[in-house]
Amino acid sequence: MRKSFGRWLLAIVVAAACVPVGQAQAAPAKRPCGPVMFVVPGYQDGGAFKLLDRTFAPGGADPVRIPYPNGQADINLYADVDAGVANLRTALYNLYVTYNCDLDTRVYIVGFSLGALVAGTVLETEPPDRNIQGILFSDGRRQSGESNQPGDPGGLIGRLPFPGPGGAGLRPVDSFRYPTLTLCNGPRSSGGADVICFGGSDLNSYFTSHPFYSFDVAGELRVHGEGPYDHNLRNRVIP
Repeated sequence: MRKSFGRWLLAIVVAAACVPVGQAQAAPAKRPCGPVMFVVPGYQDGGAFKLLDRTFAPGGADPVRIPYPNGQADINLYADVDAGVANLRTALYNLYVTYNCDLDTRVYIVGFSLGALVAGTVLETEPPDRNIQGILFSDGRRQSGESNQPGDPGGLIGRLPFPGPGGAGLRPVDSFRYPTLTLCNGPRSSGGADVICFGGSDLNSYFTSHPFYSFDVAGELRVHGEGPYDHNLRNRVIP
């Protein structure tokens, strides 16, 4: 049975921790790797069931879950997001350095809700010249500009009068270093506008709208297109 690229990557993460400090390592040539999709689920693993199903991954990518504190007991959202950012950066380092994949390796970075704050931060800060596509579902710091929705308020967390988890304010329109599709359930969705990414006062929409995304990454990219985008941003209120 073929061992998936995701499993090899996880094995490399474990093996890297066992290499003695200071031990000389030969630098093998970079090699092409199959596509990989790093998945940062939401609070209590929201969205994980479908996001980690390879059936819904684009281009045959192997989904790899990025672990971070997102359980019921993890109430310090600032620390939780910071831990997720560190773990996602480690996974990318292992991909390019430990696993020695070349920079043309197709990488999808996907986050939902709390995980979108993690993924979005990395998409804003990852070094250039890599082959990365971002997909965010219900980003609490979603931009209000470059939207298909007139009067779009942007994400709730970005509208707080103080820095929220993942940073202060709405993300600038040109903040992403890589093409990123950001999706938010708007006023015409069956459960109403998602209060997390379409900031407002209807907290009930956290239950009626926020959990209800397709989480079909391949399907959403077929509908809305992969990058390049102007300003590396495709900001879509759905439906």
